[in-house]
Amino acid sequence: MKVLVIGSTGYLGHWVGASLTEAGHQVVEVSRRGHARHGTGLAGDVTATGLGLGPKELAELSDVAAVVSCFGSVDWDADPSRLVNLHVTGTRNVLDTAAGLPGVRRVVHTSSLLALGRAEGLVGNRELAVGQSFRNWYEYAKYRAEAVARRESRVPVSIVRFGPLLGPAPAGLVPRTGGPLQALPTLLQGMPLILERGGRYPVYAGDVAVAGQVIAELATRPGEVPEVCTYFDPARPTLARVLHELCRPWNVVPRLVEGGTRGGGRPVRWLQRQAARRMGLGAGALEYTAPLPDLDPAVLDALPRPVPAERPGYLSATADLLRDARRVLLPVDAEVSHR
Repeated sequence: MKVLVIGSTGYLGHWVGASLTEAGHQVVEVSRRGHARHGTGLAGDVTATGLGLGPKELAELSDVAAVVSCFGSVDWDADPSRLVNLHVTGTRNVLDTAAGLPGVRRVVHTSSLLALGRAEGLVGNRELAVGQSFRNWYEYAKYRAEAVARRESRVPVSIVRFGPLLGPAPAGLVPRTGGPLQALPTLLQGMPLILERGGRYPVYAGDVAVAGQVIAELATRPGEVPEVCTYFDPARPTLARVLHELCRPWNVVPRLVEGGTRGGGRPVRWLQRQAARRMGLGAGALEYTAPLPDLDPAVLDALPRPVPAERPGYLSATADLLRDARRVLLPVDAEVSHR
């Protein structure tokens, strides 16, 4: 099967292309530079009509059977207009392009659990608009993009939601914004991070390699697939455990301070904000100090079976990779504290 992967050179896109190639499918990758890690590459732009592809390039895609949309980096502090334009306009352009390709029988849209914002109560796969508020423009943009994908009627769309994804990949692809890794330089310097209940709540992390296989299966499986599904590690590691595992390769025990929206104390919160400015921890990251929406465990039942098992040690293996590649940047003359 020929599959068009948009956003193929990103962290998740890398594993989507790898999974499709390993399964014997023909992959065409669209990215801004046109480089391909798997299959052939095309230079395109999701914010442009027709993805910025010319008539000849679009004609060459006439036999594409599935389109995977996994573009866009996770950046909670990016410019609001840029975020909304990228995710909302980009999603519309992907769907328009897919609908114009005669062979496409399915589009897989990659969404995020952050599209649920500050939703309250038990949330399943079907819920999207639940009267939630949003911490930042990234959450709102992902919400709007999923809403666009849900309304598509010209071509079948399967939506898959992810929480923070971790696990080894080429070092340059591992994102350091918009997830637990964003706090790593701060924690390695011994600075405290105030978390409600000390971070003892599930963050719905998952193995990026499994996420790539889930998407590949959704794109290529014959017959019906779920309209909306969610993947995360069924062991449901807590945020505290994720942060401990990320710090383990440096032999550092992270300072996770018990607090909440009303707790923690002003001196400690002041210290945290000072650490954020010093270490480059974006202001948006400080908004994620409380649990995400409460997910119904049954959301995992909608995933195509069998679901691959997570790679052992995928959490700390991410930090191993960054340490060995010197990708975690610390202030000049700073020493990592060992506790």
